[in-house]
Amino acid sequence: MEFKIKKTNLNKEERYPRGASVYYFSGTGNSLVVARDIAGKIEGKLIAIPQSIKVKNIHPEGDILGIVFPVYHQGLPNIINRFVDKLDKLNEKYIFAACTYGDSPGISLEYLDEIIREKGGKLSAGFAIRMPYNYVVPSLVLKDFFRSFKLRDINPDRCERMYDDWKKKVEYISEIIKYRKKVKIETAAWVIEKMVDFFNLREILQKRVWLKIANFQGSTTLSFRDSIQLMDYGFQWDEKCKGCGTCVKICPVDNIIMENNRPAWQHHCEQCFTCLQWCPQKAIQFSKRTPFGKRYHHPEVNLSDMIFHDTGDSSRFDPV
Repeated sequence: MEFKIKKTNLNKEERYPRGASVYYFSGTGNSLVVARDIAGKIEGKLIAIPQSIKVKNIHPEGDILGIVFPVYHQGLPNIINRFVDKLDKLNEKYIFAACTYGDSPGISLEYLDEIIREKGGKLSAGFAIRMPYNYVVPSLVLKDFFRSFKLRDINPDRCERMYDDWKKKVEYISEIIKYRKKVKIETAAWVIEKMVDFFNLREILQKRVWLKIANFQGSTTLSFRDSIQLMDYGFQWDEKCKGCGTCVKICPVDNIIMENNRPAWQHHCEQCFTCLQWCPQKAIQFSKRTPFGKRYHHPEVNLSDMIFHDTGDSSRFDPV
């Protein structure tokens, strides 16, 4: 796979007038690798979104602003909406975004562009990068269907091809950003996603189905997007749990506490599956069939990267 771009006559000072900030959110490390690789290519600062949103207002450093995130439920993780809402002076930035996806990027980058425009900016470039799928899929059984969802089997050779494709695409993306090019936002299944929005199927169908998959027993008036935080009712720990607390440390939104030396979820979940995928004992489950699934994280990312991944400068933020 080859990616090419026609260069313009900009020297280094013009390409990096005041630097670049690359913000990211990541559960299994896919988006972290993408953000880290881009930041390295454009000499930008790498900043974890879960740390940056702990303040009232965010003032990104430099003229270039990047946002990297995984696609969740055909859209944006809720944390991305909260993050953009805190950004200041977006009209002064060249803004790009990159989303990682397992099945389809849908129109998630268009959704991001919409909320950025509400803040006075615009998305000049949006890239979709396929990475190994790491969420749950139906087992296609009739008995107890909604509790039969499992982790998808990941073919190692296919994973390697995805990683190789990314290493090629990062060169193309970095050149786009360096020369501040405006390119078409990458989308897929545009017509289908627009129809889903038009007929409000996320509220009518997806919300009901996914809350049932998560074994949520109550009722809620929350929108589909906001109701995702309640899907942590589907998590549980099993007899392999040793009470090590890794899940507490690694949760990007502080949604887990320890009660009686075991994890307890607090119902403001992002559904990133970080707790399940990184548990060293594979003791955290989401349904009856996840105990049999292989855990996944990007091979270039380790546990300490996920726990201690804030490389931002907190002095750039206004305290709450």
